[in-house]
Amino acid sequence: MKKFILIVCILLLANTCFASKYTPILNKIENSVFGFNYTDSDESRVARLEKNIYGKTKSGNLDSRISALKKDMSADSIGLEIAPKEDTFADDDMYLPADKTAIQQPVPSAASGVDYPAINELEAEIFKSEYKNQDLKTRLANLEKKVFNKTFESEALSDRVDRLQAKVKPHSFMKNSLAQSNNDYYDGDIMPLDKNYHLNEYSPAEFDYESYNARHNSPTKVNISSVEKSIFKRTFNDENINSRLTRLESTMFGTTFKEDSEQERLNRISSAYKATKTASRYDSNKFTQNMATAMQIGTIILMILACVL
Repeated sequence: MKKFILIVCILLLANTCFASKYTPILNKIENSVFGFNYTDSDESRVARLEKNIYGKTKSGNLDSRISALKKDMSADSIGLEIAPKEDTFADDDMYLPADKTAIQQPVPSAASGVDYPAINELEAEIFKSEYKNQDLKTRLANLEKKVFNKTFESEALSDRVDRLQAKVKPHSFMKNSLAQSNNDYYDGDIMPLDKNYHLNEYSPAEFDYESYNARHNSPTKVNISSVEKSIFKRTFNDENINSRLTRLESTMFGTTFKEDSEQERLNRISSAYKATKTASRYDSNKFTQNMATAMQIGTIILMILACVL
């Protein structure tokens, strides 16, 4: 038993000491594909990976087959995970320590030939020519030197362009009120947008029916004595106006409106009185309405008889 254990230990030690030169890369690919590593021969491991990835084993020497696996599986990138953060859309400077400044994305030095309309217009305004064959970093630096006698190379490209536009005021910028209000460096007569700005602030306001009715539908004033005579068959000219209004309100509305002004109470009574008179005129026309209905019924009966006969 002791001899068996000793032999196993020797084999394991030998396997560790004489590991294949392909072991590291095969371990990476197997971990990516299977989640664990096999310990059999390189040939068996490669064949197993090829069947899993390509659906069949390939011919050729072991070195070329492993190179193909390494290339197709991007083995050099395995294990280079992106550092996690809570909000993948947040700016990187949100996760920097408080004692460090934000890291700005550098402007690519080879960004020549780029058609950047804002910079094109600034160059045309300042230099009367455009320099699209130069990279953006050089173009911005030249503009800043001419306008401010210094450069702002440590700042973001958008901030540098905004500062130049606010100072130079090119034609397209001055035509765009929204761009002016969003520009932190512009101090013209355009009011800056509120932080809570949203487009539906431009939607039309709701129609104010109450104000419209107050302006256009003021009730025609009626003589309070006429209303009293119509309702009570007599007038109360010897009483004060408050008592007369209270009596009419109680009869017409079932309540009183003593807290309202005298004018409001008169307007309300006038409107109700006019509506009552209009309704009574309509009701008095019932004979005509009934006759029209009878004529319609008679016409339908005649049409039915014509069809039958």
